[in-house]
Amino acid sequence: MMWQKAIAGTTMAAMLALAAPSAAFADGAASTRNILLGAGVATYLIIQHNRKVHERYAEDARRQAELQSQNSNMAAAYSSERSAYSNALAEIVDLKREVAYQHSVIVGQRHQVAMQGGFGSTSTSPRTRVAAASMSPSQQVSMVSYGWGQV
Repeated sequence: MMWQKAIAGTTMAAMLALAAPSAAFADGAASTRNILLGAGVATYLIIQHNRKVHERYAEDARRQAELQSQNSNMAAAYSSERSAYSNALAEIVDLKREVAYQHSVIVGQRHQVAMQGGFGSTSTSPRTRVAAASMSPSQQVSMVSYGWGQV
């Protein structure tokens, strides 16, 4: 469709260029006809030019609107990522607090075990004493199968 309009415009311009030299030798009717034909071609070319200019303006406006939309989407994405990061930091703080509490409980239990006296020699560490206390000779380990074979 674009090629057709370009060919039509070029054809009209060529007709005008060919008719212009002969207009000086023509009678009044031919001269009037050539002037009207030239005015029609000029009007057509002006209209086509204006149409192209408006198409470009519309395309630029569409691109601008698309960029603004992308910027809005980027701002929303940044905001949601920032919120997710804040939530992750709060979760990490809670986990650190829980680990610190568990550590204090373990330290307290080790202290209690150490205060109850020695299991074995006095040179054993609290970890060895806890392991020795948890495995007395009277305890038996039961073998249970959960369908995976024997453990």
